[in-house]
Amino acid sequence: MLRISTFISFAIPLLFVQACAQSTPFVSSEGGFSIDLRATPSEDKNSAEAKTGGKKLWWRTEHATFMVSYAVNPDAKREHAERAVVAAADGYSSAIPKAAEILSRKNIVLGGYPGVEITSREKDGYTVVARYFMVDTRLYCIMALWSAGSNDKDVLRTLDSFKISAPSIQVTVCCPDRHRNLAVGRT
Repeated sequence: MLRISTFISFAIPLLFVQACAQSTPFVSSEGGFSIDLRATPSEDKNSAEAKTGGKKLWWRTEHATFMVSYAVNPDAKREHAERAVVAAADGYSSAIPKAAEILSRKNIVLGGYPGVEITSREKDGYTVVARYFMVDTRLYCIMALWSAGSNDKDVLRTLDSFKISAPSIQVTVCCPDRHRNLAVGRT
């Protein structure tokens, strides 16, 4: 009987710790995305993204710092999305310190939308992954910074959990007497 009670006294806290370690989805209906987090994000209200109608959210875990931001460009056109993503990635690449090494740069796709991923290693051993996506009128940046090692899979799993919600696009419906703007979900 002592063995069972000892097992239960160790098993219950272990299950509780494992349940607490599970990530929970953070859904931004305003931003049109979701991502699995292990922390509550903070908003940078003075960011460049905020000045364009977007947002910059960041959070820290025990092993990494993450950031999701988006900027809104109402004049963006889907046919120019790939160029916009490449230009954003080029801007990021040129801002990387010369002491850092770009490990990879590749084209990626998220839900049919073009993207670019850049992985770099800082001189102090930190790894940075930056992913850019253009979705309708929004340019998203998803980034992680961590000390490379045993937690690489967890960090990449968090980045991979980023999903785009059904974006809404503005459509002008012509009526005999007036025009209406309707938000229409993309399928």
